[in-house]
Amino acid sequence: MKDAQLFEKVILWSKRKGFNNIKANTEGYETPSALKKPDGEVYIPDLTGNQLGGKSYIEIALKEENSIDLVSKWKLHSTLAARKDGKLYLLAPKGHKAFTDKLVEKYNISATVVSI
Repeated sequence: MKDAQLFEKVILWSKRKGFNNIKANTEGYETPSALKKPDGEVYIPDLTGNQLGGKSYIEIALKEENSIDLVSKWKLHSTLAARKDGKLYLLAPKGHKAFTDKLVEKYNISATVVSI
């Protein structure tokens, strides 16, 4: 479950890394633009931010039963970030990093995994 405390931790990380124009899918922040897949499913990034002229996507990476949806979301955000001269950052809280690393490697997702 992504709670406000976890979002604040990720927002602080983003600010320390020099991101600006931060949008977050949490109370008190402007919500990032939703992305619609051809099948109608909608993905809203956890955070977006600009850094060095590029737009990056920042996701809170938590273990989930249905990892296929997670992989689809991460691949989409990775592709969009690359098009916008940015990166996909997957921020994994303690206990979730190995799961995240495994998915990134298995599905060849272009992302930077960070422990938070």
